[in-house]
Amino acid sequence: MTRNYVMLIALAIMSISNGFSQKISDENKYEFGLRIAPNISWVTPDSKSIDANGISLDWNYGFTVSRYINERYAFGTEINVVNVTSKFKFNNNVYLYKSDAVKGNTGDLSMTYNLRYLQIPILFKMRTNPINGGKLRVYGEFGMGLGLLIRSKIDVSSSVVKVDNMDAQNPDAADNFYIKADITTDNNDAYEKKVSFFNPSFIIGGGIQYDLFSNTKVYTGLRYNGGLVDMLYEDKWAATNSFTSLSFGIIF
Repeated sequence: MTRNYVMLIALAIMSISNGFSQKISDENKYEFGLRIAPNISWVTPDSKSIDANGISLDWNYGFTVSRYINERYAFGTEINVVNVTSKFKFNNNVYLYKSDAVKGNTGDLSMTYNLRYLQIPILFKMRTNPINGGKLRVYGEFGMGLGLLIRSKIDVSSSVVKVDNMDAQNPDAADNFYIKADITTDNNDAYEKKVSFFNPSFIIGGGIQYDLFSNTKVYTGLRYNGGLVDMLYEDKWAATNSFTSLSFGIIF
């Protein structure tokens, strides 16, 4: 439903912009660029069994392309590699198992998911005319991003089990452990630790752009990516991951 609303808004803005008399030459319709962006990431729990456990500094980078429909409005897409860290802790006691042996009951279990996505945003972009006839412009952007999981590692800390850099999707036998609500070694009832393959997000941002020479420009700005769906497979745990990035880029 959210995606439909965003697309309707984008189409409406595009229709309005077509009414402007400003034109752009065919050779300047497309812009290509590179970007890099440090980001602060966090997790937002949607269930009572877990709590957020702090923020993390990560980074992302990628390739950008925009098609301008006139001098001020454009549609754009990107191919980004995005690193996101999601930290949470359990607020109730659970039983932990490893190698089919009961390790113990603990109330201090915390898990850190180190995730990497290949993200493909679809964006509507807006920019002002040059300020005071100079080379500086202000820009804004909004849209949707689709993240495809390409890496998922977990660091686990508790008084009874500690695991570093475990593959969340296909853990090694030496790393794998089980989380249960009661004291039983039936692993079929263990809580699922996997991460969802898809991570759609809502994107909004803005910043400043400076014309260097010819068609070359540099820009910097803030961008917010808000997670829209549960990042975890387990029904008893629910959380979304989000991040805010400080973007630096060059357009050719």
